[in-house]
Amino acid sequence: MPAQERKVEDFFSSFAPQWDTLYGGRRNLWWRIFDATFRRDVYERYAYTFQALGADLHGRKVLDAGCGNGIYCIEAAKRGADLVIGVDVAPNMIDIALRSAAGAGVQSKCKFVVGQFPDIAPTLALEGPFDYIILAGVLDYISDPAPFLAALKPLVGRALIASLPGAQPIRYPLRRLRYQLLRRPNVYHYSRQDVTRMFSESGFRIKSSTYWSHSGGCHMVIAE
Repeated sequence: MPAQERKVEDFFSSFAPQWDTLYGGRRNLWWRIFDATFRRDVYERYAYTFQALGADLHGRKVLDAGCGNGIYCIEAAKRGADLVIGVDVAPNMIDIALRSAAGAGVQSKCKFVVGQFPDIAPTLALEGPFDYIILAGVLDYISDPAPFLAALKPLVGRALIASLPGAQPIRYPLRRLRYQLLRRPNVYHYSRQDVTRMFSESGFRIKSSTYWSHSGGCHMVIAE
């Protein structure tokens, strides 16, 4: 496994319990204020995704590539999706997702798999195509997203909904420096031109693109 992928797996496995508390108001007041200020995009991309997917997902199949604690998968199942598959490189995240799906009563609709793209794409093709693929907070850690997106392209039935960090001139280098000092995985950020290029190179057509300037900047892309 390449060094970056190993770092991503190790970091998110160790960070899984803390990440899980980001949702549902389970942190103390100070951290909730911090998250609302500096991680606002985490919550907004969740809301944006399900606004795009709609309230009724009956008859649909959904893939969450980089599912983390499974929160998107569980919500998709609650909205009636026939099948939801979550894939993540971090085993501890998958463990949390399995427990959370069981706690929400949607375990019969959800499958969770430890895996890495593009290696796992042929296995997922047996279950696909998927009406919708969710890609939230994943491309932050991929140096060249075009091959990653190209591996997902044959699995997309209707649309891909993806978030990508923006290349803000101040917060971007500070974030990279902080991650280097903490020995975390490398992080990558993208301009509007980068976003257009990578989706075009991987065979997608961008249906809509939104950019939020807060929280360091975040692109939200719906592509077909």
